[in-house]
Amino acid sequence: MFQQLKNQLLSGQISFNEALPRALPELRGKIGDDKLLWLASELSGYEGAVSYYQSDDHGLPQYRIVAGTLRYMTPDGQITELKHPYAKKSHIFLSSPISWLEEFATYPGDMSLVEVPELTAFMGAGGGGVICECQKSELRRIIATFRNEFIAILDKVSETSAAGS
Repeated sequence: MFQQLKNQLLSGQISFNEALPRALPELRGKIGDDKLLWLASELSGYEGAVSYYQSDDHGLPQYRIVAGTLRYMTPDGQITELKHPYAKKSHIFLSSPISWLEEFATYPGDMSLVEVPELTAFMGAGGGGVICECQKSELRRIIATFRNEFIAILDKVSETSAAGS
């Protein structure tokens, strides 16, 4: 099962949005809880991501930090400057589910606009939302890093299962 998932991911037959829900129940008991929580966070987004802006000891994956700019998108789609101390940061943590990043990476252009839902909720943006403007190469880097780590887990579990049979 894990080998098939790996092959489908590598060939582009399935997305992380399809692979993760299939893999998670099968991985329970075969990998540590910390890895399961990490995979669940990649699937559904990182809950406590606002901690990135509040502390250097945030415990969030470093590969999800991108060079970018926080902006505010009005309800009618206009992008404006965000007037908040967090907007002064030059590096942003992208908490969105990996499937969102996969989708945003397919849009045309070199720049990407990625929703930052925890900041929208934190700042109480009235109807609009906080977004991160970053290079699309940053999204591809996150996707590649996650793919490599996820496949390494699938390989390890496949080897362990094969050795145990």
